[in-house]
Amino acid sequence: MKHTFALILLFLLLPLNMAVAAEDTPSVTPGFNMGDAINIAGRQRMLSQRITQSYILRGIQPEAEKHQQVFERSMAEFERNLNQLAAFEAAAPVRSTLKLVQQEWQDFSAIARQPVSKFTAAELFQRSNTLLPAAHAYVMRLQALAHHSSAELVNVSGRQRMLSQRIAKNYVAQFWGVAGSDGSKLLYEDLAEFEQMLAFLMDSPLNTPEITRNLLKTRGHLSYASRGFDGEMHMSEARQIHVITGTTDIMLRNMNVITGQYAELLNAVELAAR
Repeated sequence: MKHTFALILLFLLLPLNMAVAAEDTPSVTPGFNMGDAINIAGRQRMLSQRITQSYILRGIQPEAEKHQQVFERSMAEFERNLNQLAAFEAAAPVRSTLKLVQQEWQDFSAIARQPVSKFTAAELFQRSNTLLPAAHAYVMRLQALAHHSSAELVNVSGRQRMLSQRIAKNYVAQFWGVAGSDGSKLLYEDLAEFEQMLAFLMDSPLNTPEITRNLLKTRGHLSYASRGFDGEMHMSEARQIHVITGTTDIMLRNMNVITGQYAELLNAVELAAR
């Protein structure tokens, strides 16, 4: 019990700007490589879910400024990433797939810019589930262009970032009653997929000791978050939202670091081949 209370207290005392810190964009230059492109394209999947999550949280907790900050920063980053990816000449053969992402984004962002209500939140929730597959399809096309096994690791670890935010999105959408009848089912499917793909990454022979350590940290955070979804944490609803979204944000930050590490592996392969 003492250990459980200490863990809960740790997450409740996380800095308020933690969610905003998770928005930091991968450091790239205008001439970035395929590993960077897959990394950034993968972030678009995550951002589609993070924007929706923060939009819904603005409705649940309108007094919390951090939700508005996360929302604005995520919207701006999605736009920046689209511009970077459009300028990436090595991906010219798959530019038509990126155009589909751009079209979906126009429809999604038009709803996201509307005042928050349960009606618009339900609309955005549905739109997030069409923008996501479009963004994922583009990542898969980039992975195919890369022709190296480390590209799959960048893709899968980047998808884990998305899952951390889709888990949180499905949770808050279900909480506010805008997820429809499948909200609970989608939540537990995502938890299962996150755990399965984490095991896949753990088994990679390309992992460095640092990558393995970061994966183990993420596994611990997943276990903690799962206890909250299963109702094992006895606390107020407001605190439970804080703990669950805070924990999934830490999972996001960990997987962001890991994805960057896998991207560096791929970039090193590209440079060695030149």
